[in-house]
Formats: sequence, C-alpha cells, structure tokens
Amino acid sequence: METLPVLAQRVPSAYERRSYAEIELWKTPDMGWFGRAVDRVNGAVHRVTDLARKVPGVDWTIDNVVSGLLRLTNEMVQDSVQTQRIYASYREAGYPVFGMTDITALDLEAVDTALQGLDTKYRALAAVEGAAAGYAGAAGVVPDIVALVALNLRAAGEYAAYCGFDISDPVERLYALNVLNGVSAPSDVAKQISLMPVIRVSRRMAREGAALAMEQFALTRAIQNVARALGTRLTAAKMAQIVPVTGAVVGSGFNAYYTSKVCDAAFNLYRERFLLRKYGTALAEQ
Repeated sequence: METLPVLAQRVPSAYERRSYAEIELWKTPDMGWFGRAVDRVNGAVHRVTDLARKVPGVDWTIDNVVSGLLRLTNEMVQDSVQTQRIYASYREAGYPVFGMTDITALDLEAVDTALQGLDTKYRALAAVEGAAAGYAGAAGVVPDIVALVALNLRAAGEYAAYCGFDISDPVERLYALNVLNGVSAPSDVAKQISLMPVIRVSRRMAREGAALAMEQFALTRAIQNVARALGTRLTAAKMAQIVPVTGAVVGSGFNAYYTSKVCDAAFNLYRERFLLRKYGTALAEQ
C-alpha cells in the first residue's frame, strides 16, 4: 500500500500549501444571501431569548449551575479522549505513530484522511441528544447544555489529538473551551469575530509555545470566565426550547447546527496550528 511521506519536511507540500490557503479563506468567508438570512433569523431568536433571561432565577442558574457544570465537564470529558486509539488508527493506515511528536512528522494529507467522518459522527449524536432534551421543555435546558458542551468538547479534543496536541494540558483545554465559546456567538458574522482571539493565540503559541500562554492562576480564572460566557450564550439560545411542541425541533436543529460549526472551526484551527508548529510563521508569508 502506498503511503504518504512520514519524515518531517523542510518545505510544505503542495497539499499543505493549498490547505493553508483554504484555511485563510475560511477565516474571512463571503456570507452571501443565505448567510445574511441566517444571521437575521439568529438575531431575532436571540432578541426573544434575551427577554426570557430576565425571568428571575435564570442568571443564578447560569452562574451557579451551568458554568460550574461546564468547568467540571471540561476536565472529565477531555480525560476520556482515547489518544492511544487515535495513534493505533494511524498505525493501521501505515504510519509509525506512537505519540504526539510522530504526528508532527506526517504530511497534513495523512491527518486529513484520519479526520474524515469525524464531523458527521458528532452532528448525528448532537441531533439525537437535542431532540430528547427538547421534549423535556424548560426542565431539559440545563442538562441539554451540559450534554451539548460535553459532546463538543469531546469533538474538539479528538480534533486536537488527531493533529498531535495534548488535550490533557490545561492550556489546550482552555483553547478548546474558547473554540466552543467563539462558535456560540448568535450569528455567523459574530462567530468569526469571536474566533479572532483564538486565531491570534494560535500564532502566539506557534512562536512562544503553549507553556508561556499564561500562568496557572490566570489559566484557572480564564477557564471560569470562558465557561460562564459559554453558559450564558447557550442558555440564551436554548431558552427557545420552552415553547411547547416545537422544542424538540429547536433542540435537535440547534444542537446539530452548533456541533457542525464547532467541528468546522476545530478542523480549521487545529490544522492551522499543525502547520504553524511544523513550519512556523514562514508558511503564512509564503
């Protein structure tokens, strides 16, 4: 069986240069008429759900229940990512991968082949979970948010591991949580804007290393802040599920949509970091 190059290259392959250019285009998409229509609908939904947040007890739920559960979920879920199974899948494809550093030596094309189907799997799981929680109405909002975040943290963790990043590192866990938070913005335009700090951090981590990103105290506080922001955004979106009958449709549709966006962002951001770690910022200049 013919395999892709395994040894580290001094210059990016044609596939890697083309992929990097596609990632750059993804950062500044052409919205088009459909994207603008989606933004208008999302904006209307969030104006309605903002009113729902004025109900006594909603903010308390975000502060004391949702954000706390999200922080705990971040730790538990990322510990469940089976990196050894991922390394074994590379070996089955003909690549001598036994650890993260071995993935760095691969061509991006090999990584992309391994990632095929990952987004489809998580979208399907999100749709099923969202429909079940939607039928529960208001009582299902908090469990649904926690389950949705757990599912998408697991997805981001798998993308990270396939690209050779250690998801057990607290900095990497914060990075994954920021990806989820950026994608939770109420419109497609806002999503890209919210992801810009994550994109800038990717460049900084490539230059300075993840260990210099922030000190432990600042890291803990940052995780808490991001978890609260994520909980606030998802609670606003999921309050639409309290509408009778339509709740299951909203729950299923929103969860699949949100998960699709998370997978799309993780796919592009971790692959960009893979290339930046391998070739440095010189690739961007090329």
